[in-house]
Amino acid sequence: MAEMLKHIGQLENTGKAVVVVFMSLPGDEDNALVIDTDALPDQYNEALRRIVESVEGQQSKDLADILGRRPAPDGSSMTMLQKLHASQRLMKVPVDLVHMTPKRGMKFPLRQILEAMTQVDSETPIELEDLDPQTRAQVIAEMGKFNVHQSNMEGTTADGKAQEARDLIRMAEMLEADATARRAQAYAIDPTLNPNHKAQMAAKQETAIRNVTNRNAKAAAAKKTTAKKTAAKK
Repeated sequence: MAEMLKHIGQLENTGKAVVVVFMSLPGDEDNALVIDTDALPDQYNEALRRIVESVEGQQSKDLADILGRRPAPDGSSMTMLQKLHASQRLMKVPVDLVHMTPKRGMKFPLRQILEAMTQVDSETPIELEDLDPQTRAQVIAEMGKFNVHQSNMEGTTADGKAQEARDLIRMAEMLEADATARRAQAYAIDPTLNPNHKAQMAAKQETAIRNVTNRNAKAAAAKKTTAKKTAAKK
């Protein structure tokens, strides 16, 4: 399964790919702050991509929190957020023009996600409480599409059943992506929790032993060759 990423979106009026810095601006809930990634210099595009894909980036509600702590790639004393602001790369756009695209083939209206997030604390099913706010809101938004009576009616048709199955898979993928990010964060903190840790350490030790053995063998062979040359000269 291809990895799902938060903070990735698209502008509906232009089709441009963007990174969403603020899903809604403080005090201005109808507007978001985004970055047009196609217009970024390669150096900044690569740095931004690494930040978005990082565990810290994926765990953050608003990417601005992380950009405000990461240094700009040009070696200046500015943070990534300050540099993007200074170079006028941050664009204020209406929330209704932004769709989040965490994965190819998936598209969620940002407005829908924001509305779901406002209800998340009071209406979140118990099994979703451990998800981060944005992933939780996306899952709830998908769940909100189900009307019990309508689903029962549609479920009697092949198309209805197929759509229900696709929706369930989409929700499962969101949960799996969040779980993967959390496990990666846990393994980074304590590598011994990784089920593959012992095998990885054993492989490293075996490689180290093999390298030492090879070096000793080469040294012995070189010594033997030198001895033969010396004996031949005599």
